Amino acid sequence: MDQRTEGILLIALMIALSIVFQVQMKLFASTLGPLLAKAQDWRSIVGALAAASLGLRGFSIFALACLLFLLWLLVLTRLELSFALPIASIGFVVTTVGGGWWLGEDLNWVRILGLVTTAIGIGLVVRS
Repeated sequence: MDQRTEGILLIALMIALSIVFQVQMKLFASTLGPLLAKAQDWRSIVGALAAASLGLRGFSIFALACLLFLLWLLVLTRLELSFALPIASIGFVVTTVGGGWWLGEDLNWVRILGLVTTAIGIGLVVRS
């Protein structure tokens, strides 16, 4: 297998893990919001953030972030940045659609048009 193929496969793995990471971050933020709303001063805000971050979801998010960082370094050893970064941005498109489906977020026609435009741009980079 050549380096380009390896890099693209690593990006595919990154995209899959990135989707999980982003959904977990959104769920984490959703549970953190009410805790922060009750905070009276900066000490209670820091305490709420620390307590929530030390939970299972906080550790999972941290581990995913570390893994994504390491995968990105591996990708950059195999692909040019000007190719890898646009390809990796497919994750934004997939995560946005996933947020609409799984989290019930609004996917109106303007957002869909933006996603299609992004996907066309990514396609142009892939063909280069």
